[in-house]
Amino acid sequence: MLDFPAVRVGFVTQLLWPRYGPLWMRLARDAGAEVRVAEVDGVREALADRRVAAVSALAFRLAAAQAVALGDVDILLVPDLLAGAGDASASGRLARGAGADPWIADFPDALRTAIAGLPPLVAVPASLGPGIEGAVVTALHNLLHDAHAVRRIWARRRAEARDPRPRPPRWTLVPGERRTVGLLGQPWLVGDGLAERATDEGDHVVAQHRLDRAQLLGEAARLEGVLAPTDAEVLGAARLFDRRGGVERVRFLADRDAGADAWLADRLRALLRKPLEVRYLQDVLGDDDPVDSLLVTPVD
Repeated sequence: MLDFPAVRVGFVTQLLWPRYGPLWMRLARDAGAEVRVAEVDGVREALADRRVAAVSALAFRLAAAQAVALGDVDILLVPDLLAGAGDASASGRLARGAGADPWIADFPDALRTAIAGLPPLVAVPASLGPGIEGAVVTALHNLLHDAHAVRRIWARRRAEARDPRPRPPRWTLVPGERRTVGLLGQPWLVGDGLAERATDEGDHVVAQHRLDRAQLLGEAARLEGVLAPTDAEVLGAARLFDRRGGVERVRFLADRDAGADAWLADRLRALLRKPLEVRYLQDVLGDDDPVDSLLVTPVD
């Protein structure tokens, strides 16, 4: 598709990748770009960089390490975690929670500010909701400078631009399980791997990432204040768990070094009627290597 040596497009895959990343990777390949993701060894080496080490929250430190490891690409594609909440963020209405954390509120800008010398960053929405067509067309046009090719690629992929639907959870206990626990956490933390590690013997865990995101946002809309979408997912899941008769307690998986998580823990304590347990990511991981435990590396 490109009439010059292939542009090398690197992808930061650590943050909400399953929601948006596979489509963007296919689009880049359709445009003739050479797709790159960070190698594990490169991430390990980048974690020793003092600029990366200064990033407090673990998930974002890994994302920054991926960016450093991809320093030789021509373009670095990174997620805008709060895409769609821009007006509220700009007006200061998201001054608490995720809105107060620059790494969540504007990940591309925080990355650019913290680590000089990165390749040019292209920020894309970390979901495939409304407005995705405009973002795709703009990005492809900047890459190809060919409106006809852009239209052809988007026509081929438009049907794939849908939010992935999670596999529904099982709510009922089976023999050997004593209680149902609702597991909450920032959506870049809660996934199958950490959900399993945060499960105690006899627990049946229903994890937030198995719930319908639109339903969670609808639940959170009933709360006071303007919430960042990622905070709304956590608080919406908390409301849902609080009403489910079979859920005995709620467990919140938090990063001890993330201020937004501390704010969410306070909101959860005020919101929930059921017992709340805050379990820290650092304790769940113990002495295990976070690269082995947390690094998101997509497989073709």
